[in-house]
Amino acid sequence: KYKTAIFVHGCFWHGHKGCKYFVIPKTRRQWWINKINRNKELDSINASTLKALGWRVISVFECKLKPGKRDKTLNHIAARLAE
Repeated sequence: KYKTAIFVHGCFWHGHKGCKYFVIPKTRRQWWINKINRNKELDSINASTLKALGWRVISVFECKLKPGKRDKTLNHIAARLAE
């Protein structure tokens, strides 16, 4: 009905810049950097593909669903769905 995809990304796995939950491990740093960059690349490809098919895409990072921020985030999503 809403033709909307909502992605909830883990802050670590999807490289949420500036987030306290995104810290590159001290071991195998380059491997992790490559892994996270590939996840971000796939996020972009998936969003572009869905948009090309006429879907709206909403991405939310896990830190925005923590207590204290959850209500604001869910209200924002509800407003986007109502558009």
